Amino acid sequence: MTIINIDPDFFYEIAKLPSEVIALILGLLPKCMLPKLLYFPPIKEIVVSTIFTDVNIIEETKRHKGSDGPEAGYSECHCDRFDIRLDNLIKGVNKCNIYPRSIHIHQIGGFQNEPDTFLELLKNALCIEGKFSQTWGLDPEILLDLFVNSNVKFDHLELFDFPNPVTLPHIAASITLYNTELNNYAIPGIKKLIFDVESDDDRNQTYTFSSDLEELYVTTDNSIEVTLPPNLRKLRLYKTRGPVDLVSEELVNLEYLLLMFPNIQSFSETGINAPNLKKLILECGNLSNFDGLKQFQHLKDLEFRHLRFPITLFDDGSLPELESFACWGCSIYNTGDVNNSLSIFPPNLMVLQLEICSFENTEFSNWVLPNKLEALRVYDLPFKNGYLGENLKHVFVRAPTLTFANSFRIFPRVEKFIMQPEYLTFESLDFMYHLPNNLIQLHLIPYEQGKMSPLTKMVKWPRILCDIAFENFNIDHSTLELLNLKESNLEIINICGGDVKKLNADLFPVSVKDLSLRKMGIQKLSDSFENLENLRRLSLEGNQLRKVDPVKLPVSSLQMLNLNECNLRLISPFLVSMLEQKNRNPKLKIIAWRNTNVSVTDIRTALKSIKGLFLDLNDFDKTLTEISKRSSRLVCKGGFFDPRFKKTETDDLYDGSESSLDEEDVGGNAKRRREM
Repeated sequence: MTIINIDPDFFYEIAKLPSEVIALILGLLPKCMLPKLLYFPPIKEIVVSTIFTDVNIIEETKRHKGSDGPEAGYSECHCDRFDIRLDNLIKGVNKCNIYPRSIHIHQIGGFQNEPDTFLELLKNALCIEGKFSQTWGLDPEILLDLFVNSNVKFDHLELFDFPNPVTLPHIAASITLYNTELNNYAIPGIKKLIFDVESDDDRNQTYTFSSDLEELYVTTDNSIEVTLPPNLRKLRLYKTRGPVDLVSEELVNLEYLLLMFPNIQSFSETGINAPNLKKLILECGNLSNFDGLKQFQHLKDLEFRHLRFPITLFDDGSLPELESFACWGCSIYNTGDVNNSLSIFPPNLMVLQLEICSFENTEFSNWVLPNKLEALRVYDLPFKNGYLGENLKHVFVRAPTLTFANSFRIFPRVEKFIMQPEYLTFESLDFMYHLPNNLIQLHLIPYEQGKMSPLTKMVKWPRILCDIAFENFNIDHSTLELLNLKESNLEIINICGGDVKKLNADLFPVSVKDLSLRKMGIQKLSDSFENLENLRRLSLEGNQLRKVDPVKLPVSSLQMLNLNECNLRLISPFLVSMLEQKNRNPKLKIIAWRNTNVSVTDIRTALKSIKGLFLDLNDFDKTLTEISKRSSRLVCKGGFFDPRFKKTETDDLYDGSESSLDEEDVGGNAKRRREM
C-alpha cells in the first residue's frame, strides 16, 4: 500500500497567511490531494472552495494514488478539475453552502434524476461545459430535450455520435460536433463552432452560418460549399479531398486562417479577402502560385506545411510586417533565380524556421538574413556559420555536416545556441574562450561524430549559463579538467562519449542539479559526490561499473540515479549513504536496465535494508518478477536479455510463499493500514 504523509504543522502555518494567498497555494496542488486537507479545520473552508472551483460530474470517480517515492507524490495526477459524483456534489453544496463556479457534465442523468436540484447547481455556476453522446436505449430527441428545454446556457457544448440530424436553439456560446450533423447551422448567438463531418453522401453539402459566428473550424472529406459569416475572427478549413467552394464578402475581422486544401494551385482560388489577417497557415500540396498571398500586408505570422518553398514571395517588398516565417516539410528545386530570390526576407522578420525541408542542388551562399532576426531554426539543409546574424538570440541548426572555421564566434546577443548535425567539426576551440555573456544554453550534439581541436587553457563560463551538452566528442580526463565546470553556475550538464577512466566529483559545480555522464569510459568513481548538495538526477549510463567501490551520494537531494547498461554486479556500492544515521529517511530511485548480471541477492538485501529505495529493472529473473508484483518499490519489465552475459545467478531466499514475495513485512503493512 502507498502511504502519503502530510505534515499537519506545515498546513497550520499556511493557515496564518491571508486567505487569498492560501487559495493561490491550494490552487496549485493536485485536485486529488485536496480531500486529505479537509481534516485541517483552519483551512477547511478554503479547501472546499478550491475543490468547488472547477468540478467534473461523472458517474464513477477514481482518485489518483500518490506515491511516496522520489520525484513522485501526485506527479502522475494531471487532473485540472475535481471529479465528483452528482449525489456527493449535492451533499457538499447543502452542507457547506458553496456552489461550484465551473461545472463539466458528461452524463445526462442529472437532467433526468435530479432536475430541480441539478438546475439550481447550474444556475449558480459561472461556467458550464457539457459533453454528451448518444446513449443506447434512449431516443435522441428525448435525450436532447432534457437539456435543451431546461433553458441551461452552456459556455461550451459537445455532441458525439448522434445518428440523425438534430436541431439546436441558442443554448451554447461554443459548440463542437463529432459525427453529428445539424438541421440548421445558422444558430443565433453562437460564437464558436467546430464540426467534423464524416459522411458517405457524395452530394455537395452547403453550409450557412449565423452572422454572430466568430470562430469556425471545419474538417471534412466531402465536397462542400461554405458561406462564410462576415464577422469571423478565426477560420480553419481542413479538407483532405474533393472540391471546396467558399462564398464570402470582405472579412475585415479575420485574423487567423488555416487552410488544408490539397487541390488548389493558387491562393486566389479560395476567394478569401481578409485585409487584416495576422496569422496564416497553409497545407496545400499543389500550391505553386503565391501572388494571392501578397494581399496580406498586415500579416505577422506565416507557416507553410508540405508545399513548395515560395521562391519569389518576398520579392518586391511584400508582407512588410511579417515577424515569423516557418516552413515544415517544404521542398525547393534548383532554378536560375534561386539564390537571388532566397536572399530576400521581410525586413521585420524576427523568427525564421526551415525544418525537415528537401532542398535539391541548392546552395545558400547568398543568404542575407534580416537585421531584426532573433531566432533561427533550420533543419536538413546546407548551412554555414556565415549565415548567423549579429542580432540572433536563439540558434538551432540540424544539418548533415557543420564545420566552423578558426574565426568562428558565437555572436554577443545569443542566449541559446544548439547544434545537432550528423557531423560537427570545430577547427579551433577559441570560441570557447569568447562565449557571450548572455548565453543561457549551449548544446553541441553531433549524432554521429564530433571533432574539435584540444583545449589549451581553462574555460571561463558566462555567469548566467545554466545548461550545456557535449556529445560524441570523445572527451578525456584532461579536457574535462580544462572545461573548468567547477567554476561555473551550471545546473544541467550533459556529456556523452569519452575516455575518462576515473571520475572526479570535484570537477563539477555545487550548483549542478542534473548531471549526465553517459558512455564516458568511466571505470572508477570518486569516494564521494556529497559536495554536490543540489544534485537531483545523476546518470552514469553506459559506463563499466562492475567493479566500482562504495561511493557516497548526496541522498538528501538526489532523487534519481541512472545506471542503465553499466555491467553491474552489485547495487549496494551506491547505497552506503542511505544507511548512515545522519541521512534520515532518504529516498532514491535507481534505474538499472540492461544489467543482466546484477545479483538478485544484493537487490533483495538492499530493498529489505533501505525502505526509501526504489528500483526499476529489466524482467530478467523470475524471483524479482514475483517480488515486483507485490512491491511498490520494485519494477521489473521489458524482458531484455543480452547474449554477451551469462544467466544471472539467483538465490534461495524466495520460497514461493506469500510472506516472502515482498521485501516489506506483510504484517507490518497490515498494522500500518489499521493505524490509518
